[in-house]
Amino acid sequence: MKASSSIGEGTTVAGSRPALDKISGWPLLLNVGGTLMAFPRDVLRRDGLEDTCLALLLHRFDSWMIRDADGIHFIDADPFYFTWLAVTLQYPRHDGIDTTDIYDGLPSSLAFYHDRFMAHTDLTIDAQPGDENSEAFRDFMAVMGPFIDTSAGGTGGREVLSVTVDDGRVVATTDATLADYNILYDRFTKYRGPVVDVSAANLHKVVDYVRRIRLAPDAVAPLPPSRSAGELLYACEMYGLMERVYLSMIGKPHSHIKCLFKASHDGDQFEAMMDGVAGAQGGLLFVIEDDKHHNRFACHLEGPLIPPTDPTSELTTGCPVTFYSISGAFDDDGVTKIAAPHNKQLVMVAGTEGAVTTDDMVRHGKVVIGNGRLWVGVGRDGPTRDLRRCRQWLHKGELPAEKTYVGSFDEGGRATLAGSHFFTAQRLEVYQVWSTLPAAPILPADELQALVDMATDTPMTAQLLYKGERDGWTYKALLAKVGEAANLLFVIKDTGSHTFASHVEGQLKQPADATRVERTNCPVTFYSISGAFDDGRITNIAVPHIWQSVAVAGTEGAVVTSNGVGHGKVAMAGGRLCVGVGRGGTAGDLRRCCQWLPKGELPADKTYVGSFDEGGRATLAASDWFTCADLEVYTIEEVPYSWLWLSAAASLMEGRQEAMTAS
Repeated sequence: MKASSSIGEGTTVAGSRPALDKISGWPLLLNVGGTLMAFPRDVLRRDGLEDTCLALLLHRFDSWMIRDADGIHFIDADPFYFTWLAVTLQYPRHDGIDTTDIYDGLPSSLAFYHDRFMAHTDLTIDAQPGDENSEAFRDFMAVMGPFIDTSAGGTGGREVLSVTVDDGRVVATTDATLADYNILYDRFTKYRGPVVDVSAANLHKVVDYVRRIRLAPDAVAPLPPSRSAGELLYACEMYGLMERVYLSMIGKPHSHIKCLFKASHDGDQFEAMMDGVAGAQGGLLFVIEDDKHHNRFACHLEGPLIPPTDPTSELTTGCPVTFYSISGAFDDDGVTKIAAPHNKQLVMVAGTEGAVTTDDMVRHGKVVIGNGRLWVGVGRDGPTRDLRRCRQWLHKGELPAEKTYVGSFDEGGRATLAGSHFFTAQRLEVYQVWSTLPAAPILPADELQALVDMATDTPMTAQLLYKGERDGWTYKALLAKVGEAANLLFVIKDTGSHTFASHVEGQLKQPADATRVERTNCPVTFYSISGAFDDGRITNIAVPHIWQSVAVAGTEGAVVTSNGVGHGKVAMAGGRLCVGVGRGGTAGDLRRCCQWLPKGELPADKTYVGSFDEGGRATLAASDWFTCADLEVYTIEEVPYSWLWLSAAASLMEGRQEAMTAS
């Protein structure tokens, strides 16, 4: 195998290598990612380093390591890390080396490997009887198993694969790293010639990218930074890695992706796309490329496309919306993230015979995202089923300040991530993106209990009934989970990091007629938890007695706001909070909400730092119309007497222990 070398001439005589490896003080010859180096492994026997995973790997378990075709120990890692580490170990700042000393000079891009190889282990370099059945051994294998030959019980693979780049440098990895990437695997196994269409630097980054994914499959593996980001993305596309790039771009751990629709394969008709995405759970990612300038961008919806039941109408659904420029719109050709404004995070879907229209009825589209920032299937004076006809724009102020925009502006000063504001898509793909990571609670347990304590006069506890991110965002799911429970606490977090709560001392009582509304008088109190006031503390906001009620719509009904604009499924305190609300009709699910308070209801002893609407009304959210990041509904119950007794006993024992310690 050819490999680039960082060792001197005469050091690598094949017949002498096995003997040299065993001589104390001699460095160990390693092949790290295709680069040969003499690594000073004996330094790892010093105090502070001898209990690191790398020390054990190279001293105790070196016979378990995978080897290349020349019999050299191979480590499937970034060679730049081991080059840096070798220099650091050979030229310490002082005699007493430990991992914190080494960490001080570590480039941030190499911390991924440092955290693994310099992790401490309870195993010892010298084997102890029976310690291979210990928990310490299992913990060691969990960290170092990916660097151990599969035949020895690791997960590092059985074969070293390498390619030569046009400039003579070698990039190497294992069959285990390439197992899930057929095109890249074929380039390492089926083609003899050197790689000529990707630089050595970017091929190294591509291989290290998939290597990191193998080593930490549930984490977010960021796309490596590159001076030629366009070439790096080209290489990822060429080797079939763009789905992984999209997951890295979105940046959520434990995520998975699946293509649901490709216009090039499934056709460009609206019905074909809706059939493809029907029933998709999780979020959707649109990937679009225009046909003239070949700008590419993506739009991530953290929710489904929900069509209206009436094929001639449209349906609005709240969901977080994020745009990504992939190439063409900014000067560095790297992925650039642009979040839609908090109050514009919604999607409108037309029925098969309907259209989403602009206020002046000039534009007609089949899917409109981010309050018009992306139109798919757009036409003038009438709808089109051809999804390739698109429109995309962003307000100039929404462009990231740290990036240089190189695209065009329209007459209104709006930018676009495509080559032009109206364009035909050469590429239109829709992916399903979902995470297997359980949704985290909105509030830590102590903050939730503090909120419950403020809302009640006696010891109470909160029992979670419904969580949007866990149970789904349909109205039927909310009703089924809450049932006839009373004394309800709604905790809401919006996409602008504002959190607030509403305590309803009643039930979500449904009307007998599914098309009507049931209104119940009951105390309602609001609580700002974060975002609306400057002190960051839980703030109580009382509701005037006349407005203390909750209105619940039937499954086919809607609560209509006083101005007739909003239509929601649940409204509290005279509309001060509406859940599942749309304009001109109910929303497709519960995520779209409205929250406001008259200025006079704000507490006089607090400094309000939120926004006001055109009518001078305040809000506890980032904006009066907003999309939920999550919504939880609890029932507040009395604390069982037995629990109170145990809590009091524990407090008493803790007090006695503190007194004994003090004496």
